Order: sequence, then C-alpha cells, then structure tokens
Amino acid sequence: MELSVNIFIFNNYIFETITIMTSPFLRKLKLLSIPLIASLLFACQQAPKKTMEVTVTGILSIDTQWTADTTYILDQQVTVASGVTLSIEAGTIIKALPGEAPQVSMLVVAKGGKINAQGTAEEPIIFTSINDNIDVKNGVNSALSKDDMGLWGGIIILGDAPISLSSDEKSTFYMGLDPNTSGSYYGGDNTNDNSGIMEYVSIRHGGIFIGTGNESNGLTLCGVGSQTVINHIEIFANQDDGIEFFGGTVNVNNIIVHGSGDDGIDIDEGYTGTISNFLIELEAGSDNALEISGGKGNFPGEFTLSNGILDASNSTEQRLYTIDESAVGSISNITETNVGENAIRQNSSKNVTVETKENGDDISPLFSWSKAKS
Repeated sequence: MELSVNIFIFNNYIFETITIMTSPFLRKLKLLSIPLIASLLFACQQAPKKTMEVTVTGILSIDTQWTADTTYILDQQVTVASGVTLSIEAGTIIKALPGEAPQVSMLVVAKGGKINAQGTAEEPIIFTSINDNIDVKNGVNSALSKDDMGLWGGIIILGDAPISLSSDEKSTFYMGLDPNTSGSYYGGDNTNDNSGIMEYVSIRHGGIFIGTGNESNGLTLCGVGSQTVINHIEIFANQDDGIEFFGGTVNVNNIIVHGSGDDGIDIDEGYTGTISNFLIELEAGSDNALEISGGKGNFPGEFTLSNGILDASNSTEQRLYTIDESAVGSISNITETNVGENAIRQNSSKNVTVETKENGDDISPLFSWSKAKS
C-alpha cells in the first residue's frame, strides 16, 4: 500500500487530500466510493486573508477609489483637490503614519472636492493610526485603547458655505494648513454647497499637533454646505475636539464622540445647521461635552441641537456645556447621565435655550456598530 498526502490552496482555503494506492481490485472499489472517501478524508482550513497595502501622499488630482481589499497608508497630508471625488468602499481601513507639523498625516478635502465614503453598520470605514493592529478580515480587534490619542491628524473638509469672521471676510484658511495653498481655504456664499457623503465612518486615535499651537480634531467641518450628507460618524479617543464646525450649513445626525481630550462637539464661526441624535461620552481628560460660540462677524449663525445624551460617568470635572454670549440657537431633548451635583453648565447667551430631561429618548441603539460600544 502506498499513501501520499497533497496540500493545495484554492480560493483562500487550504485543502489536504490523502491518496491511498492499493491493489487493482481495491482501486476499482475506491472509484465506486469516491464521494464517501472524499467526505472522510477531505479536510479544509481557512487560510489567513491577505490585504494589500498602498501608501498615499500628496494631492489626489483625479477621481480616485479606495477599496476594501487594500489598506491605505496616509503619508503626511493627502488632499482631495477641487473638482475631484475620493470614493471609499465599505469596510476599507485607512491608517496614518505618525509625524507632527509640518509632516502631519491627515486627509483634507479641499473646497470644491468631494468625499464619497459610504460604509455600513456591518462594514464601517475605519480611519486609524498605523500603530493600530486591527485586521477585520481576519478577526483581529484593535489593541489600542481610549488612552491612545494624538497619533495622526484626522479629517478636514473645506466647503464654500458662509462663515462669520471678525474681519467679515467670506473665506479664510484653516489654521495648521499652508496659507499659501488655495486648497487650504474655506468659506463662501453657497449655502447648498456639496462636499460629498460620509456614512458609517469611524475616526480613531487622532488629534496630533498640526501647527500654530493647535491640535487637530477628529472631524473638522469648515464652511461645509447643506447638500453634504454626514451621518453615523464615530470619533474615538481624539486628543482635541471630537467634531468641530467652523461656520457652514451642513446638517449631521447620529454622532458618537467617546473620550475626546478637549470638547465633544465644538461650534464656531456662525454655524447654521442641525445636529441630531448624538452621544457624547466624557473621560477624565475631557473638557466640555458641548462648546458653542456664535459668529464673530456680521451674522451670529443659528444652530439646532436635538436628541442627545451627555454621559459624564468617567469625567472628573463633568463640564456639560459652555455657551458664549454671541451664540444663537436651541438645545432640546438632552439627557444627562451619571452627572454629579457639581457638574458645570455655563450658558452666557440670552439667545440659546437648553432643555434637558432625566430620561430622554434612548438613542444608544444607533451606535451599536461603534468601537466605543463594542
């Protein structure tokens, strides 16, 4: 009798077959029993799935697509130029190299450019640090924690919607970007400006120093217009603000900010839009859950915040909100949880109403897909 073992790979699986060579009579018998013998002797084991890596740097000057079978490495600033669309497939992971100003790795969507990042609850798009070992395809969860912050620069979207500056100029450059480059400017007259779509996107471990004394936010929206779609966004462990609005008219919903080193949501430069269904979880190093400022120029802006949860369970100072005197807007149906007697609520504006409830609508199921809830 002769026994041989053969191993081969097909469609990412490892197969092992055993062939038994016997007398002619038994070989004929074996041919009659191929299905039975195969079921007894055929074993398979899934092989690790390999993902390609592509390093990206500089300006994207033509329409570009990033796909889930590749991990993209941001090497310093990557800019989506005006007139260009960056499309990102559901399940794609983008990792950023370290480096402080002026070598910060971050994604910038210039005014006139678009991002089309449409993840799903089952396959969110993840932006994180190169230090993150996450490998969803092979079931490897991230080893980084809420304490791993400031590892890269985050996402900045620059739009053409109105902003309110003290100089009354209609546009300005974003601090930390190169003021000598047109792709660094935001603001204009187009309230309906469209910078694209972001859905089911997780932005993790950002907030590195980007220059001029500033750290970066997880997601920065500068003069972004109302035709832009932004929902189901998670900001996890960012060293500065989770999400900050500099003017603009974009409406966002289903936002979770967990453990920012500064504010959860920050509003400035006359933001005029609606933020709904949001959850902000404060950590020991966090500042305000909400920090709101009005416009600095000829219009204050008028915002609406509704249906939110402010969770202060892990916060030391428990700063729930700070609102300056120039702000105009409303905050309604806000649930405060795990709040002590000395929690800080500062509203200096006569034009902002704040309505809180002990038991508001439970919006936590909206974030069952997120890292913070897993």
